[in-house]
Amino acid sequence: MTDQALLQEIQYALLEPPDGGQSWPSEVWTRAEVLGNLNNNLWGWLRDTHALLTRVEQAELAASLGVVTLPSDWMATAACVWRPAGGVRTPLGPVDRFEGDLALPSWEATAGSPLGYDDFEASTLTLQLIPRPDANGTLELLYVARPTEVTGAGATLAVPEEFLSGIKYGTLGMLLRKVGRLTDPTRAQYAEQRYDLTVLLTKILLGGFA
Repeated sequence: MTDQALLQEIQYALLEPPDGGQSWPSEVWTRAEVLGNLNNNLWGWLRDTHALLTRVEQAELAASLGVVTLPSDWMATAACVWRPAGGVRTPLGPVDRFEGDLALPSWEATAGSPLGYDDFEASTLTLQLIPRPDANGTLELLYVARPTEVTGAGATLAVPEEFLSGIKYGTLGMLLRKVGRLTDPTRAQYAEQRYDLTVLLTKILLGGFA
């Protein structure tokens, strides 16, 4: 499905004249506002579901003290593996600094084989290996990449069509909660529930029913 087709579905739901999302005659919403909400829901759905992942390998030096620069399009980490040169691959679990201090009080000062990673408390677009590595190695990273911004120019959307209803309803929920003459909390709540249902369904399809 193209972004214009999805925008037109949103127009139908809001009783706006359908033209592929090019104009919003009611003037309750602007085109830029609708596109902004649509992009926020698209990116949020990808972060919430991890439905589309990107894999990269990054060579890391022990001298970097375990501070890894993440790709510029990174939105969320799905999985990490540390592979020292000629060594055994070690899956890394997500931890925060408090957990690292409890498990390995000297992890910041004493190098070792990384056991976890922290991408929450570190600086923007950086990941901290815990403990810092004692040798050069490679970080294998699976992450959620930010897709190309939706502009309403007729491009095909990155999300499989089966799940686009969730993006549509999430966008509708935001638009219908805007304070104004067409504010509709009841419809907004329904739209938000439809978004949540799509997220749950996606996770079930990806992970199974067990």
